[in-house]
Amino acid sequence: MHEQQQNEELIPLTEAARHTPGRPSANCIWRWCRKGVLSRCGRRVRLGHIRIGGKIFTSGVWLREFGLELAAADVEHFQRDHSDGARQRHPPSPTQQKRLEQIEDARQSLAASGI
Repeated sequence: MHEQQQNEELIPLTEAARHTPGRPSANCIWRWCRKGVLSRCGRRVRLGHIRIGGKIFTSGVWLREFGLELAAADVEHFQRDHSDGARQRHPPSPTQQKRLEQIEDARQSLAASGI
């Protein structure tokens, strides 16, 4: 987790939500802390936070770091995709892969039975 600077003011998530561009809800800010955001390059980026008693706080520095890290991950993704001049496709998910295998099995069964 990020280190809190001595003079950096901690702010509750409700206040962080009011001062964040796009005005996300406090619940959204909490999801950014807990689950993070999956960047385009596949890296999960989490918002720095601290729990004091039953309350959760973040800081302006952590919000800026969060946004910059997401932006850097996007740049990494787009540079990788365009480095060879063509957009690369992501490999199929396990569910998609299973479905592709089922389709291929069905094609082979149909071909074997002459259909």
